[in-house]
This record gives sequence, C-alpha cells and structure tokens, in this order.
Amino acid sequence: MRVFVTGATGYIGAAVVHELHNAGHRVVGLARSDKSARALAAAGAEAHRGTLEDLDSLRRGAAAADGVLHLAFVHDFDAYATAGETDRRAVAALGEALVDSDRPLVITSGITVLTPGHLATEDAPADPTAASAPRIPSEEVIDSLAARGVRASAVRLPPSVHGHGDYAFVPTLINIARESGVSAYPGDGQNRWPAVHRLDAARLFRLALERGTPGARYHGGSRRGCARPPHRRGNWPAPKPPGCVEAGGGSH
Repeated sequence: MRVFVTGATGYIGAAVVHELHNAGHRVVGLARSDKSARALAAAGAEAHRGTLEDLDSLRRGAAAADGVLHLAFVHDFDAYATAGETDRRAVAALGEALVDSDRPLVITSGITVLTPGHLATEDAPADPTAASAPRIPSEEVIDSLAARGVRASAVRLPPSVHGHGDYAFVPTLINIARESGVSAYPGDGQNRWPAVHRLDAARLFRLALERGTPGARYHGGSRRGCARPPHRRGNWPAPKPPGCVEAGGGSH
C-alpha cells in the first residue's frame, strides 16, 4: 500500500514510517523543508512538499495514495484553538481526496478529549470542556467522512508517549528518581493518566490503517499497559491484556 503520512519525521511519525516499511508498505511523507525531505529519504520514504496550511498539497498527496495517516499538528499551545482549526481544515482536505473510495484515513487525537476521572471505553463521547477540546472538530470531520465512503478513524494518544529519544515527561520523572533515589508521587497516587510506548503507538496506527472501521476511535493507552484497542470496534484481534482506557487516569 502506498501511504501518505503527515508528521512522518516527528517523534511518533518516524516510528510509524519504520513500522509501515516493515509491513511492506511504501511511504510518502509530507515535507515542509529540505531538512525534512532529507530525513524522509534517509528513512527510505518519498518526500511530498507542503505544509498543513497548504490544503491543495494535502489533497494531491492523499489523492495519489492508497491510504493516509495524519500525525502532524501545530504544537502551539498558546494558540491551541487556532492549531485545532488548522488541523480540522487539514483533515477535511485529506478526506475530500478520498471520498467514495473506501480508502483509509487515520487521524490523530488525544485521550484527553474525554472527561477525566473515570473509566472510559472507545465508545465514550468527546467532552467539549475537556483539555483537548480543540481536537474534537477533527474527530467530527471523520464522522462525516465515514458517511461519504472514506474508511476514516482516529487514534487517540495519551498525554505520555514514551520511548527512545523521548525528552519529555516520562524521562524527566526517571531522571528525578535516579538523582534523588526516590520514585515519588503526590497525595494518594490517584493523579494518574495513560501512557504508551512509541513503538506500540506506531503499531496501532498501522493496524488502524489496515483494518480500521469507519468512524471508530482507537485508544493508544491503557491503565493496564495495553497499546491495542481494549474494546473491539471492527475486525480487530482480541486485546492482550484486556482492559479499558481510564480517561485522565491509569498508566504503565
């Protein structure tokens, strides 16, 4: 399958490209700079020049592909609403090129679109007051695309995607524990959230591309450490171990 991937040179996207290649797929990555194009070439992928704001370029990339994985996002949390609108437009443009084709489009969202503090399955509705509410309109776009002959679905990632090369929250906690000799948590330890290894997240994106169900949401983190969808929606293999995603809670 020829797969068009946005965000292909990112922390998770690079792992996705490797996962796709290992599964026998051909990858075309969106490149907004010469540096990105070189990185894609080094990874064995073809470069397609453009940006998230260049909707015509996104349409061309999607039209020439057998499937699309959309991982790119403008990580400007001082203008989160604007970033969410940019994402919504990008998803709509990618989907327009796939209407009535039954080709897959898998977008990226977050488990934090759900209400925190309770267990939630993949059927749980997004909460417009949740932390990642600006991502909800993109999920609504895939619902409309699913009704127009696009095998559109969303992978909801947890706040922590960790692994080799991670310099964010998880390695920070590890370094604090190493330096202090104590792995501590505040209060009674109920302030939990899901996490997933980047290689497990990459596998989930590939499975959603290959076997995803139109309109489905797939959670990439679980309180029991399962990176595969913990509740079936479509023709998925039975998850091991079983469990459900805890919105705003659970980690591994």
